[in-house]
Amino acid sequence: MRFGHIGKPMLGIIFALFYLSMPSNAAACSCAVFADNLERAVALAYARADVIFLGDAITVRNKILRIPPQREAEFYVQGLWKGSILDVVLVRTNIEESACGYKFRERQSYLVFGYWDRKRRYLKTSYCELTRTEAEAKDAIVILDKIKKKSGISGSSDQSISQP
Repeated sequence: MRFGHIGKPMLGIIFALFYLSMPSNAAACSCAVFADNLERAVALAYARADVIFLGDAITVRNKILRIPPQREAEFYVQGLWKGSILDVVLVRTNIEESACGYKFRERQSYLVFGYWDRKRRYLKTSYCELTRTEAEAKDAIVILDKIKKKSGISGSSDQSISQP
């Protein structure tokens, strides 16, 4: 039996379908966070992140033809603690929560700890990076304000957003 030539787009679809058909418990998210010491966890996340901002999710869409499938959220930035970004920024995470992906929802505010992709086109984040809804992150925001004040950086989380 001859199958002929399978093109790259078809091969990508086959791999994506195979990935999506795998049981979601095949990989478990395991974060090395300091659950008993939020200040230490936030300080570590601050040191590691390229960008830390508070923003409103404008649009959220799934990119299932990527390996692994990703969720892409566009944010309107309200406050900035670290980094340099535009008023609107794109953030990607894994779709699967078992792979530490974050489940962004439109019209909700989030504290995002992000890392630039290689070409600085978008930020990447995960549940392990302390990215949380604004309501869940109230204590972390207080700690970020203290870190910013202690480091001598002028302004607060409401500072104007700078261009890259």
